[in-house]
Parts: sequence; structure tokens; C-alpha cells
Amino acid sequence: MVYATSPEIFLKRAEELIKVGQTTTALDSLYDVLTAKRLRNVNAGNAEPFIKKFVSLCVEQRKGKQLKDGLTQYRNIVQYNNPESMDTVVTYMLDEITQRVVGAQQSAEKATVDDVEDLDEAESPEAMILSSVTGEQSKDRADRALVTPWLKFLWEAYRNLLDILRNNVRFEALYQRISNQAIDFCKIYERKTEFRRLCELLRGHLQAIVKYSHQQNAINLSNPETMQLFLDTHFHQLNTATEMELWQECYRSIEDIHHLIQQSKRPIKPQAMANYFEKLTRVMYVAKNPLFLAAAWHRYYGYIFRYTNVFTEEQLQGVANNVLLSTLAVPIIKPSSRVLSAAAKENKHRTQRYTNLLFLTTAPTRVSLINDLMSNDILNRVRPELRPLYDLVEEQFHPLSICKKLSPILSEQIATNENDSKYGTLLCNVVLTRLLQQLSQVYTSVQLDFILRLARFPEPYSMSPAQIERFIMNGARRGEFQLRVDYQSRSVVFDTDPFDSSQSLSSAAQLQASPSDLMRSQLSSLSICLSNAQRVACPDYIAEKQAQKATAIAKALQNMQEEHHVASARKLVIERRKEAIENAIARKERAEERERTIRMQREQELERQRLAEEKRQRETDRLQKEREDIQRIEAKKIADSIKEKAGIEIDIKELEELDTTKLLELQVQQIEKEKQDMQTRLKAQWRKTDHTERAYRKCEQPLIADDYENQKKLDRKNHEDARKAQLAQTREKHEQDMEFKRRFMRMLGDFNAVRKDLDQGRSEALSSDRRRIREALVKAKEERIEEYRRLKAERDETETREREEREQREAEEERARAAKAAELAKHRETMAAQRARDEELLKKRMERESELEKEREQRASVGKYVPPSRRAGGAVPPPARTGSASATPPSASGTQSPRPAESTLRPSAQSSNRYIPPSQRK
Repeated sequence: MVYATSPEIFLKRAEELIKVGQTTTALDSLYDVLTAKRLRNVNAGNAEPFIKKFVSLCVEQRKGKQLKDGLTQYRNIVQYNNPESMDTVVTYMLDEITQRVVGAQQSAEKATVDDVEDLDEAESPEAMILSSVTGEQSKDRADRALVTPWLKFLWEAYRNLLDILRNNVRFEALYQRISNQAIDFCKIYERKTEFRRLCELLRGHLQAIVKYSHQQNAINLSNPETMQLFLDTHFHQLNTATEMELWQECYRSIEDIHHLIQQSKRPIKPQAMANYFEKLTRVMYVAKNPLFLAAAWHRYYGYIFRYTNVFTEEQLQGVANNVLLSTLAVPIIKPSSRVLSAAAKENKHRTQRYTNLLFLTTAPTRVSLINDLMSNDILNRVRPELRPLYDLVEEQFHPLSICKKLSPILSEQIATNENDSKYGTLLCNVVLTRLLQQLSQVYTSVQLDFILRLARFPEPYSMSPAQIERFIMNGARRGEFQLRVDYQSRSVVFDTDPFDSSQSLSSAAQLQASPSDLMRSQLSSLSICLSNAQRVACPDYIAEKQAQKATAIAKALQNMQEEHHVASARKLVIERRKEAIENAIARKERAEERERTIRMQREQELERQRLAEEKRQRETDRLQKEREDIQRIEAKKIADSIKEKAGIEIDIKELEELDTTKLLELQVQQIEKEKQDMQTRLKAQWRKTDHTERAYRKCEQPLIADDYENQKKLDRKNHEDARKAQLAQTREKHEQDMEFKRRFMRMLGDFNAVRKDLDQGRSEALSSDRRRIREALVKAKEERIEEYRRLKAERDETETREREEREQREAEEERARAAKAAELAKHRETMAAQRARDEELLKKRMERESELEKEREQRASVGKYVPPSRRAGGAVPPPARTGSASATPPSASGTQSPRPAESTLRPSAQSSNRYIPPSQRK
């Protein structure tokens, strides 16, 4: 059997099934066609009505899995030839589901109104019973029954669409639009859980883009248009997370945007970057991180100040106010280096992440933020009422009058402004910290009441004594303050630890140097004193140093121009290399993009050719085979119907010979026969039922009155028995309660007496314990004072002894250095004399070697063979081989040649006539 491949045939068959109420069967048939891939070679324009009907049936029956599978198959059909058709189908599907959701909401509201039968009645009994069992109202129950299923189906549709369209360059615009619609869905219906899942889903898809970038149709993030689409979607996600107050998702969205900005090759719009930093300020405020809150406001102000044509002056002034207040609200001092070191290591990674999100190279500090505040001229842009705040807190801070001067600004300007009021508490903490810091530099101990009088802030920022004391103790526990509170004398004692540098980290103005400052600057002070003494004692050394300095400066000025030219040339070379590398990368990317486009076009062309060839091969016999197949199917259906109703079985061979008309005549005859039989049976059955029912009623009529009288007597008896049992049970319980009361009244007097004795004994024991503890405290205090005096005396004695030993040791070291210097000078003189002697010996040796070399050359020239043509006196006969040592050849001039003496020649005749190289001659 050959199956039909035209979508119109399948669509027509599904519509026929829908007309007879078989919607499930119609959906299954369409689903089978899609999953069997019968439409893979069909034109997308012809398949679009088919897929719309499939989508409509899936939405009507809420079949999410079948809908996802069908859309996946349709995506494979249209992604090369007609991707716009996918956009049309997806839009149609979402519109259908949205209409269903709106209709469900309207039905739920109507059901809620219809449940109220009497408008004058406050609440029905059924509603009261349900409210006692559950906290839901009638509207909540109606929404859960009607609206929630469609909301779940719409959410499932969004999620399935994102999975189908992800990481496909042909549907990237549609993917981003669906993402934005899913975000709006979570925002409209306040679905926070689904929004978190959506953010995780989008984040996973973004990571998969990098993982599967080598696949066909993969998304290329280096494309500026694609990167802009992703940035727009994630900025929309960030805005929605901020509006829904999902700060964790807001922070993660900021991280995703930061990652995309780093990969983007196109500059980001100023409005987008300003929105990025504005959302980051909200996250840092919720995270309670004042330092990075102020840094985020600084970055936000920098962007909107740079693009003032986009933002108004009023917006700029509001941001400047936030920059000033957040900077001044940053905590002044850091914890001690010996406290919270583990916590500082744990926060190091978090600080680095915050710094990267702000696009900073180094972590911000309070000092750097204040410097930026002054360098960017932000004070001139803030409200005039807030400008004195900086001078009071940073420049003119006076502990005795700071609270009085700040009170008008806090109460009239900051507390009344909703945007500025959130910094009031932090500013009070900063002022209180500086107050304690400067008191610690002036006083050793102060009364606690004195601090409470100084730290008086206006409403609503006033701090009670308990809050101020808690602030002091928390700061001491974290290591911010070096102090302790004496509750007996109600005073605060400041510790003077010379090795703690935490107090010096503050940017506050110091009234005097702390012990830690003196300890840290001790070596530098000693160096300054010794340098001054050297200038007075050794003026020649100072003059030599100045001359060396002047020489070095002159030499540096001479080499500066050359070094500048070398650096400029190197910079030019680096820039050229960088430009060449960038051009090579750009050329490579363009070549890859061009090759990818050519490859895709080639694949599409091959696919179109293959589809056209297959279509031509099937077109010749398709119509005839479809017609035969339809006739055969219809004849088989009629034969099956005749077999089921009439019991007439038709052979397959006969079925092929019979046509549809004869089969229909057989079916009509059988239907008429069955109709007559059915009417006869129904008439007989009706007559029998009528006679039986009349007989039943006639027999039971005299028994109804007797049954009613018996039922009344039985109900009265049951009521009387139940009443008697209830009275007996109540009387018995009352007697038991009276008996318990009499028994307890007998013990009441004894109980009060015992309780009184116990209270008296405990009060006496408590007073005696208090006296004993007070005496022990006084004794322990006296012992501590004596111990302190003894330790102080020992410490003074030890310091004196160590100072004397140190002076004696320095004197000995000075004498040793002088002796060593004298010995070194003597050794240098000895070495100089030895060096002179060695040079003289070397010179003599070189002269001797030169003489020996000359003698060796003369000796070699005596036995050297000279050709006759080069001899000065003509041909010279060879020496006689007589073995006589005295036979020597005459020279041209008749003189003797410079040969060695006869005693130096070998005695053998053969050896005297043999040639001996100069290197082997003696």
C-alpha cells in the first residue's frame, strides 16, 4: 500500500474526524504523519495549514509533549527553505494559548460571582466550613481549577520553544523574541519560581553556544547583530528581576551581561551601560556593601556625565547627591590586622568579582573614592543644602560640635528625602566612628556619659545609650576600636598598642600622633637625625654626593633623548605588529565567514536539487496510486461495516470485483432489516414493563401507612434513650470534679507555707553570696594592682639593662669595624706590591719567549729546502752524501750559511740526509 504525502489529504481527513467528535483520533493521526516524516519533502507553504491545525488540537487538549515533538519536526522541514514559516506558526500557537488563559481568567471571575446566591448574606455556610479547613478563598480555588492548568501549559510552551529554537542561527531573532515574551509572562503573572528557572535555562543556552560553536547553523557571538540581540534580552531580564525584587537573579544577570560586554566588539550604548550600573547600585544596596555601593554610583555618574545630552540636569543632580552620600557613608577604618584575617581571605574573591563587574583594575577604597569625588567636581553639582556635609565630615571634623552642626542637615535634608534617607544611619555610624577615633588620640579614658552627650543625633536617626554601647562593643569585637568599657566607673579606656596599625589606616584628621605612628616612624626619624649630623660633621662627603648627583643628572639628560627615540620606535613597531595581527584576524574571520556562507549555499542547492529530483520521480504515478488507494480503503470500510452489522463476510478477492455502489446497496438492505427487528423488540418490551410497574404499585399501596406509624414509634424511643444517657453522664462528671476540688483545698495551706519558707531561705543565701563575691572582687583587684606594679618595675629594669647592653655592643662593633678597615687597607697595599712584581716577571717572560721564538725560526730556516730557481747564486749542488759533518754547500757569495755547529748534526748518514719538519727539530 502506498501512503499519501500531500498535507491537504491529511488535513481533510483530520477535519472529518473532528466533525464527528473524534478530536483525539484526529490529533493522533496528524502526530503520526509528523513523526513518520512524511512531510519532509513538502513545500513549507503547503504544510503551514497542516501544522496550524495540529497546533490548535494540541492546545485544545493540552498535549505539551506531542506539541513539542511536532514543532521539532516542522523546524527540521522549514529551517533551510522557509524559516519565516516557523515564526508564523509559533506566533499563532502563543496567541491561541494566550486567548485560552484570558478566557480561563474570565470564567474564574464569573464562577466566583455565580457562587454567591444571596448578595445580602455575608458568607454562605459552605464557605464558612471551607474557610475553617483551608485558608484559600473561593477565588483562589476557582483560579487553581480553571486558570492554573492553562498557565502551566503556557509556561511549558515557552520552555519547549526555547529548547527547540536554541543555538540555531536561522531562528536567533525568533529565539530572542520568545525569551522576551517568557520574561514578560513571569512578570505579568508574578511567577518568581518560573522566572528563576527561566534565567537558569537562558544561562545554560548561552553557555551551550560556546560549547557547540563548531556545529552547523551554530550561533556566532562575534557577529555584532547577534551580540546586540543577546544583550537586549539580558538587559530586559535584568530590569524584570529588579522589578520583581529577585536580587540573586539580578546579580547573576549582571554577571551574564558583564561576560557578554567583554566579548562584544561593538561599543555598548550609553543608556544600556547607565542602566547596568544603576541596577548594580541596587544590588549593592541590598547586599549591604557600602564600599562597592559608592563605587557603583561613581561609575554610574561617570557615564551619565559623559553623555549629558541624553540625561537631564535633574537626573545628574540626583545621581551626584547619591554619589556624595554613599561615599561619605563608607566605613572609615578597617579591622585590625590581627582580627578577622580568615574572613578577609574569604572576602578576597568576592571583592575581586565586584571589582570586575565595575570594570575596574583595582579594588576601590574610601580614599580613592573621595579623591574621585574631588577630582570630578561632584560637589558643585549636588544640592546646595548638602555641600557643607563634606566639609563637616572630612575637612572640619570636630568631635565636640559635629553632631550639632550635622543635625539640621540630617533632619531637614536627608530624612525628608526618600532617596537620601537610606544613607542617614550609615552617616551616623561614620560620625560616631570618627568621634571615638579622635577621642582615642587625645584621651586615655573618658566617661561614657561624655560620649553619649557628644553623640546626639536628630530624629529619626537618634541612637539610644544601649545602641551606642552596642556599636562600641561590636567595633571592639571586630578589632575596629582598641578600647574596653569599665562598667564600674562607667568609663571607656582606650588601649595604646604600639604594634597595631589599624588606627593609622583611617583617612580622618588626627589631632596628635598615636603610639603606633611613633613606633612605625622611629627608624625614619633616626635616619633623618643621622643625616643631619653627617651634613655638619662631613661637608666634603656632602659636596661629593652633590657632584655625583649633578653628574648623574647630566648623563641622564644626555641619554634621555636617545631613549625617547628608542621607546617611540619600539612603540611604533608594537602598534604596527598589533595592527597587522588584527588585520590578519579580521581577514581570517572574513574568509571563514565567506567559506561558511559558500558551504551553506552549496548544501542548500544540493538539497533543493535532490528534493526536485525526488518530486519529479514521484509525480508521474502519485495521483493514480492515491485514487486507487482511496477507493480500496473506502470499499474495505463498507465491507467491515456490513460484516459487523449483518454478519456477511466478503472475501478479499470478491471485494476487489465489487464496486462501491453494490456494497452500499447491501448495506442499505441490512440496515432496513435491522430497523424492523428493533421496532418489534422495543414494542414487546414496553408492554411488559408497563404491566409490571402497575402491579408493583397496586400491591404496596396498603402497606405505606403502617410503615409510617412504626417509624415514628422507633424514632421517639431512640430520642428518649439518648437523653437519659446524656443526663447520667453529665451528673457523674460533676460529682467527680467536686471531689477533686475538696481534695486540693485541703493542701492549699501547706503549699503556701512551704512556698514562703523557700522564698525566705533563697533571699538570705543570695545576700550572703553577694557579700562574698564583693569581698573576693576587692581582694582580686588589690592583687592585680600589686602584680601590675611588680611587672612594671621588672620591665623598667629589663629595658635599662638591654639599653646598656645595646650601647656596649654597638661600641664593640664600631671598634671591630675600625680594625677590620685598617687590616683591609694593609692587605690592599700588599696585593698592589705583589701585582707589580707579577707584572714585571710576566714582562721578562714574554721577552724571553720572543727571543726563543726568533732562535727557533732561524734554526728552521737553515735546513729548509730552497728551489734552484729561487736561489740567489744560481743552481747549488746537493750536499755530498759522504757522512762527513764538515761538508756544507757554498752560498752564492762564497760565505757560510747560518747552519748549526757540526756537533748538533746526527752522526748517521741516513738520518743527516732525511728531511725533518721544523716542529720536530731540536
